[in-house]
Amino acid sequence: MKKILQFSLLLILVGCNQDSPNVQQIGNMKFFIENGSQEGVNQVEQGLQYSIIKSGDELTESPDLNNVITAHFHGTLTDGTVFWSSVDMNEPLTVQLSGLIVGCQKIISMMKVGDKWRAYIDSSMAYGDEGRPGIPPNSILIFDIELLDIE
Repeated sequence: MKKILQFSLLLILVGCNQDSPNVQQIGNMKFFIENGSQEGVNQVEQGLQYSIIKSGDELTESPDLNNVITAHFHGTLTDGTVFWSSVDMNEPLTVQLSGLIVGCQKIISMMKVGDKWRAYIDSSMAYGDEGRPGIPPNSILIFDIELLDIE
């Protein structure tokens, strides 16, 4: 019932908005409504969800935007297409957290060393209307992220 109510509200909001989202954006909203109803999926905010694959060391601190992190990332589209994977390259990424897309910044800032989470990120917190090579415009990104180290 809750899912039907949420989807009905979505249709009403879209119909009332003069600058209605395109078909892809409506599909994205539907994805997040349905995905958010799955057991184990947590919603941070609209268009940003995660599930815990493995928990790490609860005694460590979470990184902030000024920290350099080392993590494995396995990025796919909703159809399963892999667009980038440090796991497949067998080389984790070391980067300042503020240098990542906003969705990854927000998710990783909640993680602890050793955590492995699956993040679902709306295009508004990723590459938006422009996309990137291998990532079509307005794509939802799904990342398996394993936080290995915080400097």
